[in-house]
This record gives sequence, structure tokens and C-alpha cells, in this order.
Amino acid sequence: MRITFVQSGGVVGAIRGCRIDTAALEPDERTKVESLVAASGITGSFARRSEAVRDARQYQIAIEREAAVVRVTCDDRCVPEEARPLVGFLAAKAVPQRPGFGDDVMVEPAAAAAGEWGRFVGDVVARWSDNGRDMTLVEPFAYVDSRESRWDAPAGAVVNGASIPRAFWSLIGGPFEGRFRNASVVHDVACEARDREWRTVHRMFYEACRCGGVATGKAKAMYYAVWHFGPRWRIEERRTIVAGRPQVERVVHDETPPPPTAAQAAAVDRYFATHDVDAEAIPTLAIPGAEAVP
Repeated sequence: MRITFVQSGGVVGAIRGCRIDTAALEPDERTKVESLVAASGITGSFARRSEAVRDARQYQIAIEREAAVVRVTCDDRCVPEEARPLVGFLAAKAVPQRPGFGDDVMVEPAAAAAGEWGRFVGDVVARWSDNGRDMTLVEPFAYVDSRESRWDAPAGAVVNGASIPRAFWSLIGGPFEGRFRNASVVHDVACEARDREWRTVHRMFYEACRCGGVATGKAKAMYYAVWHFGPRWRIEERRTIVAGRPQVERVVHDETPPPPTAAQAAAVDRYFATHDVDAEAIPTLAIPGAEAVP
């Protein structure tokens, strides 16, 4: 794990920062840093600022691990409480730096060229149900994609990861594990609402995965999973005349394909571990051993 920390702003406005590579630390120090990161709750990229606060210290943190990078930007007022010990530790390690320090990891070049991968609004705060499968959102959450289209997950929404084929859960550690959590929540809600075209919903899931810091290959594998095996539906508008007035009835037809097998999921995982495929090709991509049944 590699961590880059940049502190700026404040009354003085000086830039301070540090880089930490846990592989180069002594065992006790490495354990301490990894524990602080785990306890921080930082599992996906986000940016928050307090508009009304002047001279606030600004923090940027990039956490690199498993071929993925999580990027966080916030100020004194917006640091999540559980992340304050980590920020305090990094601030104590920071030393004066020149402008531009950390720019190599704070912004992903490919994402910047594409208008980035959108942004998340709020945090996933949920309460587990007694059945141990469902979570009910306690606070509203949203994802704004690269086209500024907003995907809301309102408070009270129930999510359970069902929009991701279960055979693929073992490949990501579960739909609400780590970097997949935010994308899974908004994807679950959109697949339940079914008020947008299923192809648009699954494309959103891919972008939300990338926004959350999921590695490119793994995000594409999961995009393939939901596109070829995930929920599908067809929306029909039936126009009738009731009491002399035109009425439009919205009817949703489920067209979800049969669930994939563990062997199909493994074939998809192996393929994307060794092939670099453009995301635009995934809807028509045929992977040997993973063909979906029409």
C-alpha cells in the first residue's frame, strides 16, 4: 500500500505532504498504518468542501493498492470522523513541499481526459435488517455520472446486492465489500426502480465502479457480468381511454436471463485478468465458456 498526503490552505497557505510505502516500514509501523486506513472508512473516492469556511486546511489523500487508487479531497470541516486519526497521523508526518507535489496520483490522466468518472454525493449509511441479507439506507446517497445524470438512492431504500449476479460475488468479496459498495448501492436501487433503460443502468454501474476506485480489469469484468447476466426489463406504455380521458399505463416486463454458473463467472474473471478490452466492446463480447443463454 502506498499513501500520498497533501495538506494546503490554512492561514499560512503552505503546502505540506508525505508519501508512505507500507512495504518499506517496520512491521509494527506497517500494522499501525494499515489499521488506521482500515478504520478510516475510506473505501471509495470522494471530494467534499465547506463553502462557508475560509482559511480551512485542505487535505488530499491517495491510497494505492491492488492496482487501484482511491482519491479523497476534503477540508477540516468535512473530514469523516472515523478518518480523523488517519489524517492526524499523516499530517504529523508531512513536511514542506513544492507546488505540484502529489499531482502524479491525485488525478488519474485517463479519467481526467474523459471528464472523470463522476462523483458520489454523501456516504452510504445503512442499517442491516434482521434477515442478515438486506440493508436499509438511513441517509440519502447519490451518484452523479460523467454526463451529470444523477442516480439517487433515497433514505429508506432497501438494497441487498441482488442486481449483481450471485455467481460473481466471490470474485469481489461480496457486493458491499470495499470499493464496490457505492456502485452496488445505486445499481441495486436503479434495478429495482426500473425507470430507466437497463443498458443505461448497467453502464452507470461500470462508471460508478471506476469512480469508487475499482481496478480497470475488475470493473470491466463486473460490467460484463451485469450486462450479460444481470437484470433486464422492457418498458411498455399502454395508452387507453378512461372516462373519456387518455391514460398511459406503464408496464414493466422482466427479461432477466438465467443466472450464470460458477464456471461462467470464473471464465469471465480469467478473461479480464489477461485481456485489455475496451469497455465499449463489452456488450457484444463473447467469452469462451461464459456465453449467456438467450
